[in-house]
Amino acid sequence: MIKSLSWIALALLATATQAQETSPFSWSQSQQFVSPYATTGKMEQIGRTGVAAMHAVLLNEKKILVIDKAEWNEAQFDSGQSAFSVEYDLDTNEYRMLPLETNTFCSAGGFLANGTFINTGGGERVGRTWKADPGWQSIRHYTPCTDDSCEWSEFPTGRMVYNRWYPTVEQLAEGDIFIIGGSTKGAAVNRDEINVPSYEFWPPRSEGAFDFPFLNETMPFNLYPFVFALPDGNLFIFANKQSVIFDYKNHKILKRLPDIPGNVRSYPLTAGAVMLPLDPAKNYAVEILICGGSKEMKNNSPADDTCGRINLSDEEPTWEMETFVHKRLMPDGVILPDGSIFWANGCQRGWAGYNNRNHDPTFDPLIYLPENKPGDRWVTGLADTNIARMYHSVALTLPDGRVWIAGSNNVSPPDILAEYPTEFRVEYFSPPYLFKSNTRPLISHVPRIVTYGESFSIYVNLGDLVQSGASEPEIKVGLLRPGFSTHSMHMSQRYVYLKHTISEDMQTITIEAPPNGNIYPPGAGFLFVVCDGIPSKGTEMFVEHDVSVLAI
Repeated sequence: MIKSLSWIALALLATATQAQETSPFSWSQSQQFVSPYATTGKMEQIGRTGVAAMHAVLLNEKKILVIDKAEWNEAQFDSGQSAFSVEYDLDTNEYRMLPLETNTFCSAGGFLANGTFINTGGGERVGRTWKADPGWQSIRHYTPCTDDSCEWSEFPTGRMVYNRWYPTVEQLAEGDIFIIGGSTKGAAVNRDEINVPSYEFWPPRSEGAFDFPFLNETMPFNLYPFVFALPDGNLFIFANKQSVIFDYKNHKILKRLPDIPGNVRSYPLTAGAVMLPLDPAKNYAVEILICGGSKEMKNNSPADDTCGRINLSDEEPTWEMETFVHKRLMPDGVILPDGSIFWANGCQRGWAGYNNRNHDPTFDPLIYLPENKPGDRWVTGLADTNIARMYHSVALTLPDGRVWIAGSNNVSPPDILAEYPTEFRVEYFSPPYLFKSNTRPLISHVPRIVTYGESFSIYVNLGDLVQSGASEPEIKVGLLRPGFSTHSMHMSQRYVYLKHTISEDMQTITIEAPPNGNIYPPGAGFLFVVCDGIPSKGTEMFVEHDVSVLAI
């Protein structure tokens, strides 16, 4: 009887095996997670900003501060006055209107070490249903919150030494901000009589403002100069086609760099600039990437299709030129948590400005892989958009690894029926790395605040990213500051890889905070753990000289 049952069991097993080989509900090999977005990423339109997103900055894990100039917007107070600033909620995709009294037109921004956001400069007095006082010398404070209680605090006039329209701000190692350039009033391009060739600090330093003749040498293309704080404590400053290494403590130029080949790269022939991620394994070597622009101030001028890359650690730095794939004016370049650079927005023809100066939007985003060799650095074929994002567009990398894209307003006054209308729709781009696995690293116990050089530990769950018997995964830890986005600028954007060790069970990572403020100026960032190119969600943390400095 037992022998008969054995034969029956074998027969049933053979039948089941044969059925599996022909059944549509079984596979002959193990299945891996596959998404149609694993090579293209995904673009989604969700939410509205209420005001034209001329400027934007990520405040924390939940909120974005959006700033327009004083003009008509669809977000309006009960009085009929148009709002020109809102706080955008990333969880609900809704906005909260914020009253402002001074005109924030073409301003700049950055954070102090204590966590307060500072907005500098602006434009003229305006009236009617979007009235505002002049903002040329204004300083505005905004202390981030998550409970909808925060509001602007304004210092209307006389706070900066000079009027500044189109200035640049960069966060410094000391915890204050560096404010440079601009013009005393609005113009299509800078002119000698309105040029402001100087820099100052906020909070104000006793010496006031300092002359900076470089901004005379680079006329008329020197508004919104590119500025990056360097690991050696100096500044990289670029305008027109020229760049220098500048010692802001002793107020002198240390080195003049070669001109970038080709076209002018500064407003209104606007390119985008990124300081590539800083890596302790490379001794924090600095490379600057500048892409796009336009040939001349004409409505039919072709956009530039080249990028220049310079390694400031070389004894004699030179620009390495490479393709930008598409002709693109006014691009936005943002650093992703895997260390690549995402490029979006812009157009193929014209120059930066209002009313028929920008044409032929570029709908196709790109990803730049800085670690690859020339000729193999660009990822194309990504999910595109059908929304024109030209003059006055913005982009920000989010803690969840997506990119928030908004804005575009190249008509004045605003017009939602124009060929390229005033744009209030928000888009989210989810990069391919979010679709390459059915899991991503999970992290917890991230401290809210650390001091420079401090060692701290976090917990990590790598899930299915670590397979038994497989080779050890590549783990990176990085601290990202998305910066202040406006006019293709991303002021104080910075990504620093952190030294770390991972426990044998791969559940704990011990991390070293940045060694000093030159590497990572004090303030907030978002901590990511990246496993084989797939990032965790970023967690906000602060790096400070002293934990008592933080005011939020």
